[in-house]
Amino acid sequence: MASPMDGLVNIEVDDRFMNARLTIIPAKNGGAEATMDMVKDQLALNGIRYNIDEQALEQAFHNNGLSVLIAKGDTPVDGKNGYLVYHYERRSGAQMKADEFGNVDFRDLGLIQNIEKGVVIADIFPETPGSPGRDIRGIEIPQYPGKPAKITTGNGVALSDDGSHLISSVAGNLRWNKDHFVVDKEITVKGDIDLAVGNIDFIGDVNIQGNVLEGFIVRSKGNVTIAGNVTGATIEADGNITGKLGFVSSTIVCHGNIQISFGENSDIDCDGDIHAQSFVGCNVTCGGNLTISGGKSVIVGGKYTCLSNIEANYIGSDAYVRTLIVLGNIAVLAEEMNDLKQGLKDFENQLHQLEMVCNTLQAQKKVQKLTPEREEMLRRSIKAKFSHLAQIKEMNERIADIEHEIENNNDLCIKVKKAAFPGVTVRINSAQLVVAQKTGPCTIRMNEDKDIVMK
Repeated sequence: MASPMDGLVNIEVDDRFMNARLTIIPAKNGGAEATMDMVKDQLALNGIRYNIDEQALEQAFHNNGLSVLIAKGDTPVDGKNGYLVYHYERRSGAQMKADEFGNVDFRDLGLIQNIEKGVVIADIFPETPGSPGRDIRGIEIPQYPGKPAKITTGNGVALSDDGSHLISSVAGNLRWNKDHFVVDKEITVKGDIDLAVGNIDFIGDVNIQGNVLEGFIVRSKGNVTIAGNVTGATIEADGNITGKLGFVSSTIVCHGNIQISFGENSDIDCDGDIHAQSFVGCNVTCGGNLTISGGKSVIVGGKYTCLSNIEANYIGSDAYVRTLIVLGNIAVLAEEMNDLKQGLKDFENQLHQLEMVCNTLQAQKKVQKLTPEREEMLRRSIKAKFSHLAQIKEMNERIADIEHEIENNNDLCIKVKKAAFPGVTVRINSAQLVVAQKTGPCTIRMNEDKDIVMK
């Protein structure tokens, strides 16, 4: 007869003390069965005290000698590195775009990416610390914390106050520079505006060190400076335009001042002052003073409308080229004032009606409670009344400004330093003077009788 064999307890632990498995070997031939106390003694001998599964211990006694996982450590969770999510494509250089029909404008190379000040360029997500683990002995296992995002702020880019965003600190051209964004307040084109550069539409200042060639467009919400000529092109600027040479057969729109050497056969619209050495065959509208000085200092051919004073050495030429000078904008101002006065009457009539409605409803309210519909009518009427009062005030102020401008227009003059020629027609407000013969230095202005005289 075989000898009795007692039941055995066997615990296997991995090298890192992260798992423990229990095997209960049943007794044989009448030997003593293994007990839970024996299991607990073995757990203690192996130092196992964390995450012990009591149910698994019981299961091991009924598992016919198969091992059971009785303890499992907690794996540490490493932190995640911080990172950036960009709202703009990280690119540099040209990027032409096709329209819905697949057509590509080869004059628009997409070199400029305008961005306003304070716009979010990227979101910054911080690193996470992670959490430590613990082995089955209860010993803590350290985690690897995440690393902060690598943040580089180029010129014109800054961290937001809370550190969660990259934002544009200036308005300008957003571009990717190696490994970070920068915002340029000014762009400089080192050569010509041609097919290699394309059209420019920029939120800041534009500095062109060459020419602007035919068919190209330069738009800027700042100033434009051009070292060369502008030929058959379009220049638009919210600020000033400075050209070291001139405009030829071009269209110019400027909301500031213009300073150039010359203009030929061009359409020029300027809200401020214009200073040049000569204009030939141009259509010029100037909101300030038109000063022609330096060089020949000549205005010849075309139409020149100026809302202030004009100064030049010569107006017209020996060839009797038709040249029209229009000084002042009384016709435009008078039309605006008539429109304002008509609108003022309409607003005053509407105000009278609103006041009647308000007075009636407020009187009814003193007697009895108004229905919700009438309360809403009263509220809207009061709001409209104050809006009309504000509009009427603005209209009266603008009418007063126009009246003042019209009065001052009578003092406008053209100063001719050397000569004016036949072919020149001068209009000041509603009066007109045709130069019949060549004159010497003179001043052309309106006298007290509202006639244009040359002295």
